[in-house]
Amino acid sequence: MTKTFFLGLGGQKCGSSWIQAYLARQPGSDFGRLGEYQAWEHRLGGVFARYRAPEPSALGKLRAHAKVALGALEPAAHLRWRLQRDEDAYFDYFAGLLSQQGITRTGDITPSYAALPVELLARIRDGFASRGVAVKLLFSMRDPVDRLRSHLRMEMEKGRLTEAPENEAPLRAFYATPEAEARSRYDRTLSAIEAVFDDGDVFLTPFETLFTANGIADLSRFAGVAVDAQAGMRAVNSRAKGSGLSEELEGEIARHYAPVYEAAARRLPQVAEAWPSARFVLAPTSA
Repeated sequence: MTKTFFLGLGGQKCGSSWIQAYLARQPGSDFGRLGEYQAWEHRLGGVFARYRAPEPSALGKLRAHAKVALGALEPAAHLRWRLQRDEDAYFDYFAGLLSQQGITRTGDITPSYAALPVELLARIRDGFASRGVAVKLLFSMRDPVDRLRSHLRMEMEKGRLTEAPENEAPLRAFYATPEAEARSRYDRTLSAIEAVFDDGDVFLTPFETLFTANGIADLSRFAGVAVDAQAGMRAVNSRAKGSGLSEELEGEIARHYAPVYEAAARRLPQVAEAWPSARFVLAPTSA
């Protein structure tokens, strides 16, 4: 029976939490202690340095070991620190989940993994391969303008950016920052994926169609699980709704990220219609 690790690269604000929850509740799944493990991206530094887990105190380590020895769950903060600190611990943790009777599916779906370079993706693939575990990759992409707007709201809510009135000035100041760029360059993510994984081991989807009946069915087939068509189904007509921004700013952002639209459309031509702001960069697909 094939044992599979699902590596989810996000993207951020692109439905990764829903994907993780959908797969984790399927029979035969155990995705472990954390929703997002955040085990790898801190190595990249820059905007990702904040994901480095602080080393627990000596007392904190003792308490964690005692809990595990008594059969309790390892504290989440200690687990994340331990998996960041030791690559083998990361691979062994998930291999251990898969060693349980009846468990064939596990994974780590962390949005900022979209920035992982070829070297780290290959290391993850090979680390599991050496333990007899297949790796399948998941990547959801959202209209970059819509993703950036959602990202900006999150940064404000978390206090990393100052709350601002509901106008276009904050987005204009944000969209080309290192924080925004690091999570919006799907073209780089796609190139890294293709350098490491075979096409049959990769699931790419537009966020805008993920929650439709067809989107859920496609994900289910890829993951080898029964289809739960009602899990997230909703009507989606992103192009008709538009983004609510001025044409000037929407076009400015889209053109800034033109390589992203072009790279995504080469793999998923439907984004020309599914992404409202694609009209500034891509020709509409024919009916």
